[in-house]
Order: sequence, then C-alpha cells, then structure tokens
Amino acid sequence: MSYLKEFKSAVSRTAKWDLGEFTVNETAMPIDQAVLNAVEETGHIPFAQRAVQTLSVNFGMFHMLTRKFHIPGAVMTLGNVAVDGEMRHPATTAHFRKMIADESGEDQLGTYHLWTTLPGGVILDHVMPSALHADGIITVNDVVPAERFLYGPADELDHGLTYHPMIVGLEFFIASGTIDREAMEYLMGERFPKQYR
Repeated sequence: MSYLKEFKSAVSRTAKWDLGEFTVNETAMPIDQAVLNAVEETGHIPFAQRAVQTLSVNFGMFHMLTRKFHIPGAVMTLGNVAVDGEMRHPATTAHFRKMIADESGEDQLGTYHLWTTLPGGVILDHVMPSALHADGIITVNDVVPAERFLYGPADELDHGLTYHPMIVGLEFFIASGTIDREAMEYLMGERFPKQYR
C-alpha cells in the first residue's frame, strides 16, 4: 500500500477517534535545502543521542518547522517504521487506542515512532538516520547537516525504509497523557514562538 493511502487511513482514524480533522494535500511542495539545513542546525540534541529521544527531537523539529519557518501542510505523524519489511517498534493501532484509554502515553514513548509528513507524502525525520547509524545499517557523517535527517517521498526512501502512519496530529499526545493540554497550548501558541525572533 502506498504511503499516501496509509496516511489517509491514519487521518480517517484520527477523526474517528475524535482527535482532530486533517486534510491530505497530495501535491508535494518541496522545501529549499537551505531551510532544511537551518531547521537541522537548530537542533540541540547531539546526533548520537537522537535515536533514544524521538519525541524530543522530532517534536522539536516539527515545532521549529511550523512555528519558526512557517512551512505549511506539515503534520505530526505517529506509527511504525520498517527496515526491509521488519518493523522497528511494537506499535499497532490497538496499541495507540490503549494508550488513550489508559492515558499511558508518557510511559510508552519508546513503543512507536513519530515524524513529520509534508504534502505529497514526503517524510521529514531527524531521528531515523541516528537510529540506523547506531545499528550499523548506514554510515552518517554527522558534521554534514543534510546527512543528519531524512527527507524525501515516503515511497522512494533508501535503505529499505517504509513508514506506516497510524495516527496524526498533536491531540493524541494530550489524550494519551503524554503532554498536558496547558503545556501543548503554550508550545504551539503565539507566545512561545516569539523566542525564535
């Protein structure tokens, strides 16, 4: 199944679970490499530590992308990633449903992956290169910003990577007890981004 089909299913599931309404823009809108590099260079978590700090890294980069650089159509996406058909996490849709029911999201952070989906089914992930490098699957020159993140059409990624979205948006973090509503409203509100100026 294509990434966009899986993404549309995740969007539909998100709405069904009353976690927000999202639109799917099927037309890619490429981001200039200089902007991608600038987003990458704002990250404060060292490359080698990113593989074990997925939420901090990819949520932080999503925030930077949308609130500082104002890139439209970016959607926080949660699910699973496979390398050559082998899933890296135990995440399933039932797993996400249980995290909401139990409000156990904070305790389950390492059980799924998150990344940014951009229009046209393009992936932006600042964690996976670190994880693949740590596993010896790829070699990354971490002094080159463009090598520290993954950016490209989801159905054309190297290294046998396939992304499998299950839920989208930020409301899941609140519903699952991962981040409280007040903190999320502050992070995504108008006051917080002023520090980017």
